[in-house]
Amino acid sequence: MFVRCGLFLAFLSLPAPSVGAGLLCEGAPVTVLGGDAAVAERVCRVATRAVPGLAQCGLPVTRMVTIRVVEDGLGEGCVGLYHCGADLIEVLAPARLEAQRGQDGLFGAVPTDRFFDSIVVHELAHAAHDALPCPAGICLATSEYLAYNSQIMALSAEDRSALMASIDMERTVSHAELNTSILFFKPDAFAARAWAHLNQREEPCAYLRHVAEGDFTFDRERP
Repeated sequence: MFVRCGLFLAFLSLPAPSVGAGLLCEGAPVTVLGGDAAVAERVCRVATRAVPGLAQCGLPVTRMVTIRVVEDGLGEGCVGLYHCGADLIEVLAPARLEAQRGQDGLFGAVPTDRFFDSIVVHELAHAAHDALPCPAGICLATSEYLAYNSQIMALSAEDRSALMASIDMERTVSHAELNTSILFFKPDAFAARAWAHLNQREEPCAYLRHVAEGDFTFDRERP
């Protein structure tokens, strides 16, 4: 999954690749590099649709973000990566995603083209959250809570229903069950719990705004 590689690379502060000119998305502060014209235009459409919804739930994209479409180089099992502090996202090209993805994970029932779209939204949520203060000092689980929920919210009703078929939406999910240990070792379980937990809030979008603003955290504060 894309969680581990994104978090570990960001945490280690590895240098981001340099970027050049690309397709500037009309209606969104996003530039797309790489991929063919159809893929670049698809990324722009996804970003343009996603940005208002992210902002509504407390994750405005306030800085120019570059999205690079790549054929490889993200690491085994990695399909998307946000470079912390660099306003740079890398996503695996759809054709490579089709060849690399597994069909037994949480998103296994989502067709590859729409899964690709959701990855773009996931990483844009990271980019938006990166521009906000982190009261706990390290906000790994909190950022992924926001990103996974934004990703699932961006799915069609049909795809959400297919995904939710594998989640026990009735079991109450406690705050403590959403932590970095689960995130690192069972990212699909973390995502499933995050979605169930969010849907157990009275106003999910308002709750995401509180999380984004730092009112709630899923990370331990630094001593």
